[in-house]
Amino acid sequence: MSELLTQSRPYAEAIFEIAKEENALDLWVSDLTLIAISMQEAEVKRLIDSPDISQKIKAETFAKLFEGEISNKVLNFVLVLGQANRIKLLKSVLDNFKNLVALEKNEKNIVISSSYALDSEQVEKIKEAMQKRTGSIINASTDIDKSLIGGIKISYDDQVIDLSLKNKLEALKAQLRN
Repeated sequence: MSELLTQSRPYAEAIFEIAKEENALDLWVSDLTLIAISMQEAEVKRLIDSPDISQKIKAETFAKLFEGEISNKVLNFVLVLGQANRIKLLKSVLDNFKNLVALEKNEKNIVISSSYALDSEQVEKIKEAMQKRTGSIINASTDIDKSLIGGIKISYDDQVIDLSLKNKLEALKAQLRN
């Protein structure tokens, strides 16, 4: 995973500078997100993974899927990635790019993991608490992790706040061993 982040960072930094100059950060995020979502489709995966098709043809075919739906600069970026056999880095480029945008806008992207689906009121309370803690605008996404048993785990930047029942049980087990 960290290898993908390392390989994708130069691409993310380059497009960040372009998007920032053009005041189009949100446009790039939405266009790249659309592409990343489409890459989850089975037919698109088959195209990307096919060893029988040259990188140039794959890139052109993949880019044609988005003509008229995304900006020309993003489309050209997808072509560059595809022709360099780096199209699989797109999700990682998007993650790096979103982090750069969040840093620029004094935002933090957090992931709230819980063993069950959280309602919007719970998410809002967590966002408010995190905003007070970090002093940043909070963008939250949720994730269901049945292994947590109960409670939540909040991940952002390189930090994790583990308020899960699983973590508390592990701490209790360690105390009992000592």
